[in-house]
Amino acid sequence: MKRLFTYTFTLLCVAIAAISSVKAQGINGSDLTISAQGWYGYDIEKSRPNLTSFGYMNYEAAVGIQTKPENRNPYAEAFGFPLIDIGVSVARAGNFKFSDQTHFPNLYSVYGSFERSILRKEHFSAGYLLNFGATYNPGKYDPVNNPGNNWLSSPFMAYFGAGVFGKVHIGKRWEAGANFMFRHFSNGRLRLPNEALNGMGVGIFARYRLQDYDHKKYTAKYNFEREYPRGMQYMVVVGGGVHTCMAEWNAYVESEPDPIKKAEAAAKLKAHPKFSVSFDALYRYSMRYATGLGLDLFYSSNMKALEAADRVFYGNEAVENSPGYNALSVGLAVVQEVYWRNFAVHVAVGAYPYRHKGVNGPEAKAAGDRERGWHYEKAGIRYYFPKLGDTFVGFAIKSHSIKAEYLEFSVGVRL
Repeated sequence: MKRLFTYTFTLLCVAIAAISSVKAQGINGSDLTISAQGWYGYDIEKSRPNLTSFGYMNYEAAVGIQTKPENRNPYAEAFGFPLIDIGVSVARAGNFKFSDQTHFPNLYSVYGSFERSILRKEHFSAGYLLNFGATYNPGKYDPVNNPGNNWLSSPFMAYFGAGVFGKVHIGKRWEAGANFMFRHFSNGRLRLPNEALNGMGVGIFARYRLQDYDHKKYTAKYNFEREYPRGMQYMVVVGGGVHTCMAEWNAYVESEPDPIKKAEAAAKLKAHPKFSVSFDALYRYSMRYATGLGLDLFYSSNMKALEAADRVFYGNEAVENSPGYNALSVGLAVVQEVYWRNFAVHVAVGAYPYRHKGVNGPEAKAAGDRERGWHYEKAGIRYYFPKLGDTFVGFAIKSHSIKAEYLEFSVGVRL
């Protein structure tokens, strides 16, 4: 109980400081909200033999801005006047228990949150929420002193959360509710090991509004003027990033029994550049959504290193019987974009009609190398610059079966 009070008090102090900063920027203080949450979840991965307790707590506090009809924002109306939060959180991963000397640190995050109410009544609301942010991890992988921490090895990571919520309105300004959320922490394969932390659980929260809540105001139809580029739109995107190869990890680090040599081998692993060129054709059929198809060309710079690692780990016969090694892969994807003014959430789910990445049978899957699969996903955020010829910059995670391959930064133009 004492720890709960300490974390909650600290996070609330940060939220109050954030409110002061927001007020200093000239935003109307009556639009603001303050919230605090306690969340209990468990690690959903089943391949952690040294883990004996799977649950952990997450404490967070946030300051929010309530979008409202008075601002006459057509995007806010289209999304049901959502609440946009900026928050901080502490994931108590240090509470995990292990059967050996493995230990975990707590994880500290800063995030933005989008909370949309689908159902709004006078005393009750329900909907969904999305979190995106960055996480600081004070721990690291150490094969000598902390051999079991193969989940999170980088000091800085990406954080993503998604869930559903229900809340009751207590009077005009207070809310209390519960949510069911999935939380993901990963470094996007910038460094290995990176098994990531995937948590699922239930949270309870309380929120205070600095302005009286009137549900009728947020459920009325206003029909604000909606101007957007309806019809077909074509995009050319160039992206790049780096990743550490799972095959090299398996060949040179994971298979090494001596902890000292394992640490030396892990330190020698290099991050390899990856590049992509994409051509998207989307149809913008509403202010919020556009759907279409994409052609993706991916280039990997580590084919020689990949083949050498496969010969060490799988053997020469498996390599000779594989489809071969080609730096170029071709993907076809279904693409969806969701817009909020000049921001867009970009999601693509695709398959490879052409891809030769060496050993790709059951043995690669058993070794945890999902990158050899036939399908992929990309999810990220883009920001468009209409005054600069509809150019944009973006950030995304490319993955295979929800296991990150690399973090990609991109630039492009919408034609």
